[in-house]
Amino acid sequence: MVGAASQAGSSEAVFLCQIVLLLVSGRLLGEAMLRIGQPAVIGQLISGILLGPSILGELWPQLQHAIFPPGREQKAMIEAVSQLGILMLLLLTGMEIDLSVVRKSRGIALSVSFTGIAVPFVCGFVLGEVLPETMLPHPEQRLITSLFLGTALSVSSVKIVAMIVREMDFMRRTVGQLSVTSAIIDDTTCWIIMAVTFGLALHGRIDLVSLTQSILGTALFLVVSFTIGRRLVFFLIRWANDTLLSEVPVITTILVVMGIMALITDAIGVHTVLGAFVAGILVGQSPILTRHIDEQLRGLITALFIPVFFGIAGRAQIPS
Repeated sequence: MVGAASQAGSSEAVFLCQIVLLLVSGRLLGEAMLRIGQPAVIGQLISGILLGPSILGELWPQLQHAIFPPGREQKAMIEAVSQLGILMLLLLTGMEIDLSVVRKSRGIALSVSFTGIAVPFVCGFVLGEVLPETMLPHPEQRLITSLFLGTALSVSSVKIVAMIVREMDFMRRTVGQLSVTSAIIDDTTCWIIMAVTFGLALHGRIDLVSLTQSILGTALFLVVSFTIGRRLVFFLIRWANDTLLSEVPVITTILVVMGIMALITDAIGVHTVLGAFVAGILVGQSPILTRHIDEQLRGLITALFIPVFFGIAGRAQIPS
């Protein structure tokens, strides 16, 4: 019992050390980037690289392993905060989306998204088809390799796009909203392509059940969200604001809505960021969402979750 308690205490201390280091380094380097006219996210990514195996791991590997132990349980703690951070970033981004702008420019958004996926996908697929067999992990599965390369080149980091657009103060402009919307479409489409690729890899054929579930599930999710879901979200926010006496009930309601919608998109086979993003759009349209509530939520996300997420992402940018 004493040993287990000591180990739990040690894990908690390491976790807190990770959080403090990521917050301090991300804040200071982000501030440095802002002062030279660059987005703070670049500094937060750099902080992760400095604390990761590429820099600290090379200069002082014992310290790097002490701060970021390779054990699965310890990694799961900080990565959980990181993943929650990206959901909250997409929630915040969705809250700033003006649907009237998106509706007017939906043709442009779709064409940008299609081009952004099609061109790199074709290049990656062709590369996979012409590579010599000695460079293929499984020469007999060349099609799977080609699909994987095409998908890998097509995927855009919606997290970084959203963060940079916000920090450059483009979220209220048409170009910023189109960039984020196109990135979300890219991300969703690529997850459907990945479902096809995984089906081929696992079963040697396209898993039509999984593919149909992803496509129809996504379409149904979007339709329900912007009809019944929109009214339900409005009702929940108003009910929490008018009925509950505890502190910040609206923020709790918003986070619950985000979590439920993220779980739904995960269940239908696409990424949880789509659910968080759509939740943000619906929340942002609520007629009783005040600037005070928006600022409280924004402060929590910007101060804690975003530096941790991009710090952890930075650690994975340059493997040792």
